[in-house]
Amino acid sequence: MLFNSYDFLFLFLPVALAGYFLLGRTKKNGLANVWLIFASLVFYAYWDWQFLPVLLVSMIGNYFFAGRIQTAFAAGCRRACHRWFLLGIAFDLGMLGYYKYMSFFVKNLDRLGFGLPIPDIALPLGISFFTITQLLYLYDSYKGVARDHDPVRYALFVSFFPHLLAGPILYHRQMMHQFADEKLRRFDWENFVRGAVFFTIGLAKKCLVADALAIYVNDGWAHLSTLSLFTGWLVAISYMLQLYFDFSGYSDMAVGLARMMNLSIPINFKAPYRATSLITFWQRWHISLTNAITACVYYPMLQALGNRTLMRSVLAASVTLFLVGIWHGAGWTFVVFALLNAVGLAVNYVWRAKGGHMPKIYARVLLLLFVLMFLVFFRAPSLCDAGQMLAILGGAQGVFWPQKVTALASHLGLVLTPGNVPGDLLPKGIFAISLLLVAFAPPSQDLVKRLHPGTRLFCFAPFVLGMLFAVAVLQFSSVTQFLYFQF
Repeated sequence: MLFNSYDFLFLFLPVALAGYFLLGRTKKNGLANVWLIFASLVFYAYWDWQFLPVLLVSMIGNYFFAGRIQTAFAAGCRRACHRWFLLGIAFDLGMLGYYKYMSFFVKNLDRLGFGLPIPDIALPLGISFFTITQLLYLYDSYKGVARDHDPVRYALFVSFFPHLLAGPILYHRQMMHQFADEKLRRFDWENFVRGAVFFTIGLAKKCLVADALAIYVNDGWAHLSTLSLFTGWLVAISYMLQLYFDFSGYSDMAVGLARMMNLSIPINFKAPYRATSLITFWQRWHISLTNAITACVYYPMLQALGNRTLMRSVLAASVTLFLVGIWHGAGWTFVVFALLNAVGLAVNYVWRAKGGHMPKIYARVLLLLFVLMFLVFFRAPSLCDAGQMLAILGGAQGVFWPQKVTALASHLGLVLTPGNVPGDLLPKGIFAISLLLVAFAPPSQDLVKRLHPGTRLFCFAPFVLGMLFAVAVLQFSSVTQFLYFQF
């Protein structure tokens, strides 16, 4: 079920919220959590019920392993704790590897002449997210941090529908105490309104910006041979904008839905395209993933390498970001995407350690060019397509100029080749507005913080948000799924 659909917005969400708050007012208000688990499983099964057993097996298996780890830790048996931890990791990576990477692995063995039949394995929706969420729980159980092993709260922690399909990635310590707090099961107007504001901002990002740009991006990638220098750059930049507004829009909606239920989940974006280095970019983009992988991979690896030196820090950081890259998908394009980020981060670390400096504007432009390049591989269906797009960006398929430019040039005695720039499918107004929003607009969380009585922004907010919501809902006829559902 998509957040940007009539079924979700006008049927599922009202029923889910009503059931949660009505049960939250009863003497046995713990049933409100059970209701949310049921609603979350219905939400997940709505897309394809055949994937529901995968989610349930993952939840039950991880609950079992986490219980064994916590019992062994409490008993002071480190060997048993370590053994159960490794078995839990093998269980999770085995499921993820089978569903997400097996076909890719077999295809490459087949190309080497092994003659293996290529399995047709459907990728369960959200498996990357609910797997890494549970790996974090196993890790914290192993470290003795996770001690709450209540089955209802654990099931809700994993299946909670706002974050289930595309994050943000949750830690048990962020959520378990909230699920246990009976006061949070009572309706709160302030939280509901702030959540609705978050949700509306995210819905507008997705329906009004990302989906509008998607038409042009998809057409450009489907007809690479027709692109020239200008249209190639417009397609590549449009994809940067589409991905940001699509994913940050989902994250805003997830935060808003949780806030409506008095629950706080992490913010996932903080103006990443205004970063001045690759290090700060990943600290602002998909923040919950960066924090999770840093805590569970980077720091343990750095500790295992011994005394901290520049080269060891570079190695640990590069390996960590490489894992982040291949986590996104199975394919050689994702391997190159991961390698580019790993090498870029290594260069960034060395540059910073050596006291390198450049003006902010140059640093920002350099970062944006690098992000555009690795997102070409992130979007490309194949390495050949990625190579062709990079060649187009370098002018390999010619340079065509807008009619107005060629007319002006002819008056100056210059001859330029006219062409279709930027293209009929580019929503020029949306493209320009999205550039301005990326460059100057405050992050969604800052906007929501500023919405309090007495401010000028608060006076106009209901009208503006109402208009955004209405226009976004009118776009549901051309509803599209979120890009990160594919990873």
